[in-house]
Amino acid sequence: MPQLEIDLSDDMDMQIDQLVSQEEFVDRQEALEEMLSLGIKEYQTTMGTETRDEMEFADEMMETTERSLGEDDDGYRF
Repeated sequence: MPQLEIDLSDDMDMQIDQLVSQEEFVDRQEALEEMLSLGIKEYQTTMGTETRDEMEFADEMMETTERSLGEDDDGYRF
């Protein structure tokens, strides 16, 4: 997996730590990956809606984090 090094403001760094401590994400890596993914999706405005929907579906099917398995209250049991 490619690695990326970035500089974050102290405020942004604290916000990411806070999200992890509130268990919104498993760890910092998951938080940053999801935030980057959401940001990239926002910039994909030049594609047609159908193509964008297909790509979002494909991304969702490739998701392997615990969050992708659904919350306990959504009726899914494994």
